[in-house]
Amino acid sequence: MKHEHPPESGVKPAVDTGAKDAGPPKSQAPVKAGRAVILFSVAAVGVAATGIFDRRHDEERLARWTNKQAIPTVALVSVRRGGDAREVVLPGDVEAFYNGSIHGQASGYVREWRKDIGAKVSKGEILAVVDTPELDERIAAAESELLKAKANQALAHVTAQRWNSLRSSAAVSQQAADEKESDANAKNAEVEAAQANVDRLKALKAFANIVAPFDGVVTARNVDIGSLVKADSNDGAALFTVADIHQMRVYVRAPESYAAALKDGMKATLALPEYPNRTFDATIATTSHAIDKKSRALLVELIADNKDGALSPGAFARVHFQIPPDPGSITLPADALLFRSDAVEVATLGLDNRITLKKVRIARDLGSEVEIIGDLGLEERVVANPPDSIDDGEEVRLADASGRRPIAPAEQQGARLEGDRAKSADNLAETERGRGE
Repeated sequence: MKHEHPPESGVKPAVDTGAKDAGPPKSQAPVKAGRAVILFSVAAVGVAATGIFDRRHDEERLARWTNKQAIPTVALVSVRRGGDAREVVLPGDVEAFYNGSIHGQASGYVREWRKDIGAKVSKGEILAVVDTPELDERIAAAESELLKAKANQALAHVTAQRWNSLRSSAAVSQQAADEKESDANAKNAEVEAAQANVDRLKALKAFANIVAPFDGVVTARNVDIGSLVKADSNDGAALFTVADIHQMRVYVRAPESYAAALKDGMKATLALPEYPNRTFDATIATTSHAIDKKSRALLVELIADNKDGALSPGAFARVHFQIPPDPGSITLPADALLFRSDAVEVATLGLDNRITLKKVRIARDLGSEVEIIGDLGLEERVVANPPDSIDDGEEVRLADASGRRPIAPAEQQGARLEGDRAKSADNLAETERGRGE
């Protein structure tokens, strides 16, 4: 026989009152709370360890970044052998090929002048005529003396012949005959002396005609009709000045630094103020081959053709020389040089990105560029605008291919590093706050 109800026991069955379960028994609550505390402590230790590890990792990364940023960044410059020909402009004086200053050699007064300034004359053409009355009288006296000497010469010869004929008859002594012969020879010498005096005075008379010494142009006339001309006097102004201008000589005093570059036969061009749109060709004919002690300059003579007569003696010219480059030199920008107390240096970059300083010497300063001579080859990588603090063996970083990466001054670099450190610290703080939440 089945029972409708289970058998009774010591525990009464729970009565369903419609309420939720009240939870575990009170004896199990402390155990569960301890476990929760332990788990929370382990999690907190793990978070703290992770934060410390991440912080240390960030600090190491920041230190590496700081050290990396402390290495300067450099760019390279282009280096080329020799360089371009350079134009040097120097002042020059234009002079005539021949320039003759004509002074009087016969004293007298100007009777007439036939050529004025600017007149083209030929060699031997008369420029002026001088009256020489005093010289004419001297010539007349000398001719008289010549006639007298010739008369005495004729008498001495006749006497000597007679005495020589009487010597064979013993009418005269040998001594007397020899004396007459010697007297005849003396009279011959007197005639020659008188003739020479006459010839000299006549030659001097020829200078009464002032003539052109060569083909050219009269550039000065300092006499007029009636002007007194004194012989053997070069203190005053010349009577006439004649210039040969078929070619012109141009004299340039070049600085000593260009002395080795200016060679015979080198071409040049002349620019004159009166011809702003025209240039003239010239060629170096010779140099003085000596440096003037006062000016430390080399005197250079050039020749320029003047077929049309455009060039005038005494003109000022700007002479343009094309100085060829030195094949043994190297051209690089001027800002690549380091001026140290003992020498001029350039910073070169090795394959290990370390600096090597090399001493050089400036051959020519071209302004923005310089030609240098030294132990520097075309394969060298030369640093552009190196800082003054750069040292031999210092490690650097090479800029990107564009070469546009800026190089900040030391103050700006320090400020930027401090800002980066602060930014890194803020990032770490944000990371910790995120993890804590």
